Amino acid sequence: MIALLAEERQVRMVRRFAAAHLSCWGLTEQDRDCVVLIVGELAGNAARHGGTDMTVSLSLTDRDLCIDVVDTGPSGRPPRAHGSEAEDEHGRGLGIVDHLASWTDFRAERDGWRSRAGLRVAPAGSTAA
Repeated sequence: MIALLAEERQVRMVRRFAAAHLSCWGLTEQDRDCVVLIVGELAGNAARHGGTDMTVSLSLTDRDLCIDVVDTGPSGRPPRAHGSEAEDEHGRGLGIVDHLASWTDFRAERDGWRSRAGLRVAPAGSTAA
């Protein structure tokens, strides 16, 4: 787990944290890239729309990987997976997460939001096609 300020400049650190853990776990390059993208999108969303702090954790059980991002702060609008109010580069991140992940779960908590995503990864040591 990593805990840091919920600031957009911290998203890079979160992606590095995830990449290091995923490399230690022996995931395929394709799975690593997918998970790092999901982690970056969820952390970016927490930094842009969440509270002042965020925690990011990863867990791997057999071949099921879970990403958990929690931001603390006021519970404002819920994350949205589809569509965008503006036709710019923002507003597509959760749609990407929804597409890449096997499942997603977004819920308001007492002090902020918990965003979770999970996916089934290839067995360690296998090669991506």
